[in-house]
Amino acid sequence: MKQQQIALPLAPDVALQIDAAAPPIEVRSAFQRISVEHTAAFGRLYRLDGDAMAAEADEFMIHESLAHLPALEHPSPRRAIILGGGDGASARELLKHPGIERIFVAELDPVVVSTLRDHMPTLAACAFDNPRVELHVGDAARSLGSLHDRGEAFDLILFDLTETDDPACAHLHDEAFLALCAASLGPAGIAHVQLGSPFYQPAQVRRLWLRLRRVFASVRLSLIHVPLYGGPWVLARCSTRPAPPPDISLLQQRLEERGIRGLRYYNPALHLASEALPNHLRDLLA
Repeated sequence: MKQQQIALPLAPDVALQIDAAAPPIEVRSAFQRISVEHTAAFGRLYRLDGDAMAAEADEFMIHESLAHLPALEHPSPRRAIILGGGDGASARELLKHPGIERIFVAELDPVVVSTLRDHMPTLAACAFDNPRVELHVGDAARSLGSLHDRGEAFDLILFDLTETDDPACAHLHDEAFLALCAASLGPAGIAHVQLGSPFYQPAQVRRLWLRLRRVFASVRLSLIHVPLYGGPWVLARCSTRPAPPPDISLLQQRLEERGIRGLRYYNPALHLASEALPNHLRDLLA
């Protein structure tokens, strides 16, 4: 019997092809099609409307980077909001910081949360059962707007969303919403935004970079590696005040003081090295 294959789009004319180890689990919600696939190379992975979101084999690369790059640059993060994040993995990583008092997860689709709780429980690792985590179901722009109107300020805002051109979250990358994020940050607050693949999505990366530069006083980039996303992936740490580069000894000190151990991707040396960009990416953003 011919083995079934999964094609994960990387660009309109490029896809990552993976052999499936078992039939997929398909769930339809009011918003999207949720698929949990079984593969030998990546373990279980999930897709939303066909686009790959996270896989057991390499999700630590994106989620450790998304959480710890900004959280360790902040002197004392206490309040965070994750935009999207229905798989719970970003919340799982932020919970490793003992000073975090409250994590709001603004997820559009509750079926994502329940489906992945049942079929990929290692992603959240019971994060949604932690009393420090508060799930807000609904549009992330409305959730953040409501919290901002209540006077909430955040030390960290993490963008753990689908593609920027997805109709469900395109408005979460426009200038008006980014300005709301800036207004919702505390004095040392950091918004951490995923720009995408500099190879497969160069126009998107440049467009979002320029938009962030118009809204935030400081935008610092990191280049990480995520196999499921096709390789290099760009993240942007954004703040409303000029932010000097971190010192490696300070990052190591904070790791030790916060008792964070056993990370599989992040370390302070990689934190600094990720800011060294190749020339083609520098040229793209010039």
